[in-house]
Amino acid sequence: MKQFGSNKLLFVVMIGVFLPVSLAIDCKEVFQRKEELGNCCTAASFISLQNLKSAMDAQEGNPHEKFFCGSQSILQEQNIMNGDNINVDAVKQKTEGFDDGWKQKSLQLIDACVQQAEAAAAEMAQRGSPSRQCQPKAGMFIFCVRMQTIRNCPADKWNSSDVCEKLRTGDCDNGH
Repeated sequence: MKQFGSNKLLFVVMIGVFLPVSLAIDCKEVFQRKEELGNCCTAASFISLQNLKSAMDAQEGNPHEKFFCGSQSILQEQNIMNGDNINVDAVKQKTEGFDDGWKQKSLQLIDACVQQAEAAAAEMAQRGSPSRQCQPKAGMFIFCVRMQTIRNCPADKWNSSDVCEKLRTGDCDNGH
């Protein structure tokens, strides 16, 4: 009888270990459910990405080129980008009216993302990446802002769905 009891305990432990793994959402599913990703954080935003898809669709080239050009287009429309440069002051002005805590976090995030976008664009140029119709800086900035917004979203503005939680962990950052 002791044997049965220990096997029963082992079975319960195994279910506890393997059941969450089998129910866990994978990164492929996260990116297939793109429409939900825009609803993960409902905090005020200093960039409108509502027209990004249509701006990308209006571009020619490979998916990266479409993203870079579409991103540059919407940032220029919002007066956030002048030529090839991100207008940091214009972006920061768009945080006026935010709750104090979120405004401070947004200002930090803007500085960090501008720096990251400029460094990534410089690295691409240094590596001799093929010449592009549009600068990658805008796309890199938008990508950084989206990821940092998700990671730093105020708790009361966060949607804790399985898709949002998986994205927030960073497990899917490299397309895993």
